[in-house]
Amino acid sequence: MDKEVLEVISKIDVFYKELYERTNDSVQVSLKDNGTSVSQFDLDATAFCIKIIKEIFPNANIWIEEDAAILKVDDSEYTFVIDPLDGTASFLRGYPIWGIGIGVLKADKPLLSYFYGPACNQKYLAYENKIFVNDKELDNQNNVVNADTKTIFISSRLHKKIDFKEFEELKLRNFGSTLYHVVMVALGKAEAVLIGSCYIWDLAAAFYLGEKHGYAFYDFKEKQELSLEELMSYKDKKIDCILEFKKV
Repeated sequence: MDKEVLEVISKIDVFYKELYERTNDSVQVSLKDNGTSVSQFDLDATAFCIKIIKEIFPNANIWIEEDAAILKVDDSEYTFVIDPLDGTASFLRGYPIWGIGIGVLKADKPLLSYFYGPACNQKYLAYENKIFVNDKELDNQNNVVNADTKTIFISSRLHKKIDFKEFEELKLRNFGSTLYHVVMVALGKAEAVLIGSCYIWDLAAAFYLGEKHGYAFYDFKEKQELSLEELMSYKDKKIDCILEFKKV
């Protein structure tokens, strides 16, 4: 494993914990050009992520939500795809499930997955065919569940696009963070997540993590599986998709 990549993650990890502790529920909010909310926490986190990656990987591709100008495509070996604060609405309301998600690719192949929610104290890191939950390696998982506990996560406005009647036998859940949803599915803790109007940074934290148990992305408009290459081609465009956990 590239030690420098782990160094980046470690520094971001420490920063987020300290930033959350300093914030202490005092949140400054402004509006982006598209009318959505952005907090000072988000802006500070974005600036730090860009700074630390550039220090260690000055030529890396950085795809990050709050700074479209940093989006670029070149011949760099490394690509960091980052959502510095997924679940902004939950964060602003004081709900605990929100966090940062990072997917790292090397030579266009998933190298590492990372999600950290400081308020709910949940951290997931996957690399070299290992998964760490709150810094402890996960040895194995029991993916056998009773029918009445089978769960699908859904986006908050997805009811406007699809009919949920076909899912009546399943439990539908929304915890307020797309990244948290995809990580739970990639870990085998839910059967699928239905995602409406998401960006690549809403998904990248599951790219490597999901490989441990098997998963597939589908475009639910075209009803076809999406390869990693197809997902990455969206860059800063929106996509409606499904992440489905595959039991083997």
